Amino acid sequence: MWKEDSGGANGLMFGPEGRLYACQNVRKRIVAWAPDGTETVLAEGVESNDLVVNAKGEVWFTDPHDQRIRFIDREGRQRVVHEGIGFPNGIVLSPDQSMLTVADYSSKWVWSFSVDADGSLRNGQPFYRLETADEPLDAAADGMTMDTEGYLYVATRVGIQVCDQPGRVTAIIGKPQAAALANVVFGGPNLDTLYATAEDKVFRRVVRRHGVFPWQVVASPKPRL
Repeated sequence: MWKEDSGGANGLMFGPEGRLYACQNVRKRIVAWAPDGTETVLAEGVESNDLVVNAKGEVWFTDPHDQRIRFIDREGRQRVVHEGIGFPNGIVLSPDQSMLTVADYSSKWVWSFSVDADGSLRNGQPFYRLETADEPLDAAADGMTMDTEGYLYVATRVGIQVCDQPGRVTAIIGKPQAAALANVVFGGPNLDTLYATAEDKVFRRVVRRHGVFPWQVVASPKPRL
């Protein structure tokens, strides 16, 4: 059962060394704050929606306005690594950080990419096919997270859709209120609590799976059919 919390956030993520990374689309910046509050501007003059950080402090972020995925390396160099997704929105790395997953808000698909050592993306394809209501036909896929088993959790119009490694929706956790869910993440002392945002509220629910920290690379189990 969902329990209600207060607050809400989007485009925020903790990374290595306790830094908090954020999209500031109004100010057209990507920033990071150290635990002491020191702010570092990682990119300026960019459109952004959501981001993900790996164990090395490298950042990928989505730019729906230009239908692009951008990458920022450790030296602060920025470049486009993919373009053409209808509305690139939520973005997450696999537990072993070898794959990047991007939600297309304008369709029923979540894309999957292989990640090269320099942050480049290859083998991109619409991989996870989400469930939709009769109308509209898009899933409104937004924020995402993964568990230690490599299962993907996607905040959508109909609830949190849980996808297995081969790309199938295996479960849908019903949303706690009428509004579409905007984001989902694992938290709590044992990383076994799902937190989901919906409009001005944050909800939580204890589950039997566990999440992963972005600064810890975890080997993914072999995909099971």
